[in-house]
Amino acid sequence: MIIDNLFKKKFGLSSEAKLRKGLQVWCDLNKILPEACGVAENDKVRLSLFSKKVAVLSKRKKECLKFWLEGQVHDYKYNFCEFCTPSQEEFERKQLQIFESHLEVLQK
Repeated sequence: MIIDNLFKKKFGLSSEAKLRKGLQVWCDLNKILPEACGVAENDKVRLSLFSKKVAVLSKRKKECLKFWLEGQVHDYKYNFCEFCTPSQEEFERKQLQIFESHLEVLQK
C-alpha cells in the first residue's frame, strides 16, 4: 500500500497499472525483435537490439518494463509448481533466462 502510494505520487500509476504498461511495452518490443530462444549466446543479437530500442523509450515506459520484468523473474524463481512435468520445468527455465537477460540489459 505504501509503495503504491509513493509510486502514484512519482509516476501517477498504481502497481497494477505499471504491470499492465510493462507487459504492453514488452509485447510491443517482442513484435519488432527477433524471437528469444532462452540461451544467452544465441540471444546476443536480440539483446543488442533490445538495448537500442529501450534507450529511446520514455522514463515511464522503462520503469514499467523494469517493474514487469522484475515481477516475472520473481514469479519464475519463487512461485513455481513443485509437481510440474520436465517439459514445463524446461519452459520455465527458458522463460526465466529470457527475463533475467533482458532485465540485466535494462539495468545497465
